[in-house]
Amino acid sequence: MNPTSANTSLYPLQNKLALRVFFCFAFAYLLSYGLRTINAVIAPSLISDLGISNSTLGALSAAYFIGFFFMQIPLGHWLDQYGSRKSESFMLLFAVLGASCFAMADHVAYLTIGRGLIGVGVSACLMSALTFYKRWFKPEQQATLASGMLMFGTAGAILMTIPVEMAMPIIGWRGVFWVMVGLLVVSILVIRYGIPKSTDPSPVIKNHHETGTFGWLKGYVPILKSGYFLQVMPMGIFNQGGFHAIQTLWLGAWFKDIVMLSKHEVANHLFIFNLVILASYAANLFIPRLLNKKGISTFRYASVISGFAIITQVLALYLPPQYASISLFIFGLCSTSFILAQSQFNQFFPNSISGKASTSFNMLIFAGAFITQWGIGLLVDYFIGLGILQPEALKFALLIFLVIQIASYIWLWVAPYVLDKSRFNTTSS
Repeated sequence: MNPTSANTSLYPLQNKLALRVFFCFAFAYLLSYGLRTINAVIAPSLISDLGISNSTLGALSAAYFIGFFFMQIPLGHWLDQYGSRKSESFMLLFAVLGASCFAMADHVAYLTIGRGLIGVGVSACLMSALTFYKRWFKPEQQATLASGMLMFGTAGAILMTIPVEMAMPIIGWRGVFWVMVGLLVVSILVIRYGIPKSTDPSPVIKNHHETGTFGWLKGYVPILKSGYFLQVMPMGIFNQGGFHAIQTLWLGAWFKDIVMLSKHEVANHLFIFNLVILASYAANLFIPRLLNKKGISTFRYASVISGFAIITQVLALYLPPQYASISLFIFGLCSTSFILAQSQFNQFFPNSISGKASTSFNMLIFAGAFITQWGIGLLVDYFIGLGILQPEALKFALLIFLVIQIASYIWLWVAPYVLDKSRFNTTSS
């Protein structure tokens, strides 16, 4: 049972109540993921309306990840202290403000502010769910619940492709954002009143050394020093974070400039890409459990498949256009695996700091998403400045990104042999 909860008689959540709670979190995450990926579709309209460069577009889109990143540390504390229901419903208010700001903006600066506020607002959507699941569902259900959440997130990404493209001529990108404002308001009500108040945790009693304005930060120390965190850190930043950067912005440019597709074809291929991801998450509802029965851990499965994700990106850069798209679809299929490690990560730590464990891992991913999304834009503009055409400039930038991914993947496998064994001794409860 969860020692921090006010009502442990509900553990484990089951039947209709369990489904209701899951769908409450899943709806909010669908909107979160949709807002994360929407710029990949509306980017041409933003460029034509405001005349922005690749680096500016990258920085604008990455503002979401900046807001998301900086909220992870306080969010972990709030999840441990106040619970998922209160924390997420409060944070979503900032998403409403940010989406409203974005819809009304007539300058890049205001678009950036709006995008950053959206990132702040939706920063709790997945972590609050995973933290809640860790406390209120059985350990063997964690990978399935995480995959279910990611299915809904991918459904949000799908809704931001062809449906948004069809709506753009009618209501424009501003109208699309006003629709999102209304849906975000609904999600606040769903989280606040759909999740039982009795599942809120009892206040965490602070130790004497954790008092003071920022004494709670000490709760992160055992997590950040652990071997598990150090092992996954580069992969979290450059492989998983990089995947989000590609999916939410540069994948559209990859299809357009390297695979040489039309604007309409790009939207169709983005739709298929996200549909493939959705199918992969559905498969992940069952694959980890089947492998676990054979003695293969979820973490090992995720690590092996992540290697194939790197190979498919290399192929997508050098195969003929008709095959490059297929390779990118397989890239999406493989990239869904490593996120399963996130659902396992907080299992190594006590319930009292499970929120901090979840957000520590998430902080890596979104730091990487920001670094990669903006960095690719800077590299593209740099190579263009050298006289290289846009398609080749993008290809060179992606190659640099791939080299870093390969180095991170190698570290994932050698870290247990390099780091002190004592760093992998953690206590879960």
